[in-house]
Amino acid sequence: MVAFFGKGMRRLVILVALSLAVFVIHRLSYADDFALAERLSESIRIIAACTADAFEPLDNFTLILDPGIPNTVHQIWKTTELQAYSTEMEPSHESWKTMLEPQNYTIKLWTDDDVLKLIKSKYAWLLPTYMEYPHNIQRADIARLLVVHTEGGIYADLDVYPRSAEHIQCLQHLGLQAIFSPTAGTLGLSNHFFMAERGSPLLQWVLYEAKRRGGGLTPRWMVLPYLQVFWSTGPIMLTAAFKKYSWIYGTLRDFIGLLDEGYSGAVIRHAAGRSWHGVDGQALNYIADHSQMGAQFKGFAYIDEV
Repeated sequence: MVAFFGKGMRRLVILVALSLAVFVIHRLSYADDFALAERLSESIRIIAACTADAFEPLDNFTLILDPGIPNTVHQIWKTTELQAYSTEMEPSHESWKTMLEPQNYTIKLWTDDDVLKLIKSKYAWLLPTYMEYPHNIQRADIARLLVVHTEGGIYADLDVYPRSAEHIQCLQHLGLQAIFSPTAGTLGLSNHFFMAERGSPLLQWVLYEAKRRGGGLTPRWMVLPYLQVFWSTGPIMLTAAFKKYSWIYGTLRDFIGLLDEGYSGAVIRHAAGRSWHGVDGQALNYIADHSQMGAQFKGFAYIDEV
């Protein structure tokens, strides 16, 4: 049994490595979905620090007293029974309530039923795509965009914990339309933590892009479900949508922000639950965690430890 498992795991690693090589080569040939760090930084504001001391200007930012990003933190789970979330970690919902409710924030938990009602009432054009996704994580990816677009505020995965109310408040007061957490350094935009104004035009654009990619456009060579998720609704889709949006409308440095990887750790702690990963995702992350090839893959595919 052990020998059989060892052979099976070796075959899996070989399959994943081959798929990985095909993925990187293909993406290098079609760089439309990807951006080098310097190219992305030309069109988005990299936020390396933020301080609310006397609301003084910092690094070309002017802090404003009336933020457009509401004091609402959105989180999503299947039901209200959060004890079913994980046997390995406590969901972050109570941490957000403890830190931010005293600061007049609303911490809101959306269930699958809540999200479905929202889509039927305000985003009926997205309902067929949402229902036809083969993976629940794809619906969760779309749901987080929807709830922030419809109400504005902050989204945080249940494995994302707040570190500093001051830093979060400071980010809200920068006057930006939206701010995203980084992945692969600052090569891409991640969706495990972000904030935006209500009705953000960028989020609307991202939702349109998600619908477009949900119409059976997944490349045939992308056989691993893990990569299909990232391409259709996850960080790869989000980053590609931003790039297209900025290409059409010009630089968005005065409207959209991306947390510097080092500064992100001062704002939140991401425990990287990886609760939705299948065997392919676990294998890819094992490669990424233990090999130079995996590190290179992070730079091209924006592996985000969700």
